[in-house]
Amino acid sequence: MTFSDPQNPLPPNDSSTSDSQNTASQTPESSAAPEIYLSPRNLENANAPEDIRTPWGGAELLIFFGFAVIAFIVIEFIAVSYIAAHYHFGRRQLLQFVTTNAAFAVGLQAFWSAVVLLFLFIIIRGYHDAPFWRSLHWSALRLRTVPASTVYFVCIFGGITLAMSVGFISHFAGQKTNLPIEDFFHTRSNVIWLMIFGIAFAPFFEETIFRGYLYPVFARKWGVPAGIIITGVLFGAMHAAQLWGGWVEITMLIFVGIVLTAVRAATRSVLASYLVHLSYNSFLFLGFFVGTQGLKHIPPMH
Repeated sequence: MTFSDPQNPLPPNDSSTSDSQNTASQTPESSAAPEIYLSPRNLENANAPEDIRTPWGGAELLIFFGFAVIAFIVIEFIAVSYIAAHYHFGRRQLLQFVTTNAAFAVGLQAFWSAVVLLFLFIIIRGYHDAPFWRSLHWSALRLRTVPASTVYFVCIFGGITLAMSVGFISHFAGQKTNLPIEDFFHTRSNVIWLMIFGIAFAPFFEETIFRGYLYPVFARKWGVPAGIIITGVLFGAMHAAQLWGGWVEITMLIFVGIVLTAVRAATRSVLASYLVHLSYNSFLFLGFFVGTQGLKHIPPMH
């Protein structure tokens, strides 16, 4: 049985009438059917809401995490080694280039993200023989009592409201320290690279991984509320290195991750959390664009 047919019922109870017919037509494949239907993963999915049913479980998550970490280390090592050899950088020059050149950082992140998505595709389509997008619950927004157009508007407006709220709190409660990510916001070309990645690619990649792949397993294992919190914490933790030293900012990003996962859980679609995420990032970059008068007055690097 494949994921495209997760709710096949158990074989009907035998009766005296059907026994003679089943015995005559039974094949080795049909006799093995009960073991397939009664597998732990299928029982787990059968008892779970449709939007958190997946053909993968905790073991696959561990493999995925391991692959993602190793892939990033290998890709970064190759990229940094190439830059050092090509430009003949010393250690200090190399460190400055890696931490301040957005084109390099974005290219590294984009390539790693593509490799991770390819690995995910191989797991879902190749190993589980399941439909890729439907398994990750990238589905249209269809709520019984609310028109689809209203849901789309609420998601987009919600992302803007979330960005305004987080920006307001971070401005007044955040620590006045130079965060690592701010080192990229001091040249026009750097900001443009970050805008392209933060709007065109990051929301899609992060929603696919966190709300599409990770959240359903956590929700099945420990319940929807715990799944929402765990996914949100992991989302914030992934960005912690960029905000290190800004504990209010890290806390706010964990909150953003929880909100995005809650939207995914409420609408049962990754598309909804993607729209919130997309409008959230877009509004933040728009605010920076307007605040620097079209990137003409970017603050100098400290």
